[in-house]
Amino acid sequence: MTFETEFETRHSDCFAATGYVHAGVLLALTEMAYARFESHCGIDAGHKPEYVYAVQRSTAATYFSPLRWQEGARIRVRTTEANDRGFDQDFDVLSAADGRAIARFTHRWVLLDTRAGRPVPLDDEVQRLLLQV
Repeated sequence: MTFETEFETRHSDCFAATGYVHAGVLLALTEMAYARFESHCGIDAGHKPEYVYAVQRSTAATYFSPLRWQEGARIRVRTTEANDRGFDQDFDVLSAADGRAIARFTHRWVLLDTRAGRPVPLDDEVQRLLLQV
């Protein structure tokens, strides 16, 4: 299944004076979409301590069309794989104005214990929650 969320984009999100949203902003929007996704699927303090965060260990991006700042972005999130070592997700970035495909980001995530600086294994329940949405 897919989770979908939307973000406004601003003139300050643009690359120079082009009027188009900077690629780095699109990446940041996928990270913000993940935070909403995690909350939506019920991964909370009962599933991981507050000092454990999902961090990307790799990202691939493909760009299809520029996004004008006035359009806003709609992001679809889909978990494609989850196991004890981490999880993979696709983020389709669309124009909120007309649904046009803007980009696709594929993130490979790991849960990181920020106190110890080490990965945390995903238990079966977290894997299930990630895949059910």
